[in-house]
Amino acid sequence: MRLGARFWKVQLWGWGAYGVAGYVLSLPNLMDGDAQGHLRVVQWKLLRSVVGLGISVVMTGVLSRLWARRPSAWVLGLAGVALSSALSVAWLALLRATTGSTPVFHADFPHELLNYAIVLLAWSALFLSYAYRLDLEEERERALRALALATEARWKMLRYQVNPHFLFNALNSIRALVDEEPGRARQMITELADFFRYSLLETQASDVPLRDELRAVRSYLEIQRIRFEDRLCVGFDVEPRAEEVRLPGFLIHPLVENAVKHGLDTQKGKVELRIRAACVGDVLEVEVANTGRWATAREPGVAGTGTGLANVRERLEHAFPGRHRFELREDGGWVRASLSVELGRREAA
Repeated sequence: MRLGARFWKVQLWGWGAYGVAGYVLSLPNLMDGDAQGHLRVVQWKLLRSVVGLGISVVMTGVLSRLWARRPSAWVLGLAGVALSSALSVAWLALLRATTGSTPVFHADFPHELLNYAIVLLAWSALFLSYAYRLDLEEERERALRALALATEARWKMLRYQVNPHFLFNALNSIRALVDEEPGRARQMITELADFFRYSLLETQASDVPLRDELRAVRSYLEIQRIRFEDRLCVGFDVEPRAEEVRLPGFLIHPLVENAVKHGLDTQKGKVELRIRAACVGDVLEVEVANTGRWATAREPGVAGTGTGLANVRERLEHAFPGRHRFELREDGGWVRASLSVELGRREAA
């Protein structure tokens, strides 16, 4: 939780107002007093506010650490009462020790302690309300950022999918098949239409069932398989339960796209591509693996800059903060891109 400069400005103004209010409330008792009496009251109220500010700094640290653990309202309430009671005694003791006045424990001690405890308890309630508001703002900002990333990813992927290179190759393949194999040409046109339908319509939602994403992936891979004929061999191993999990749209497609691109660029002959998705307990695991090796954009003949994978990482961080893992590794002649997310009630539904 980041409190920021605004919080500390409010702290200074609040404790300053507390001191002024204390002085104003003392004026009826000072009507017949001299200037020195007024000065002593001003010094006392100022000292009380300064010590109160210091006490609140301590309470800020304690309550911030407690808030970070997300305890129940009962725990927060009891902690606020206990902390306010203990530190009100410290507040009184510091004031008495500083001014050298009557002992801390005197006849009016319970009354004074109650007043100081009420002030600190009210401060605790205001602090926790402010912390709750900050959390809501951060959650709203995270949701807006996730939505912006999803929109950005959709249009980035759409620009790639509709770019002249992709469309030229697909149409060239269709043209070559029209006379020789009209059935396969019709199939490729159907797959191309299904793929663009998902791009333009299905991903308008913030998230989609994995089933819909994989349907678009199958259309994309069928187009590539027709283009490259026997060079591309594709297999799916997807559990029915995993198909129902909702994920941000176009989250899996960049992994498949990279697998096809790097597999064909780094391996001669047939390229195998395997897509697996399964739910292990409350964790969804997805893996896209291809034969070949991982190559960077600096290598000759290898296209791409890794923007798609960076976008996948960022979108996972915003959609599943602290509940995901993404890994890219080479393993025995295979390049494996794997991600896993802990499913909450919303994703598992």
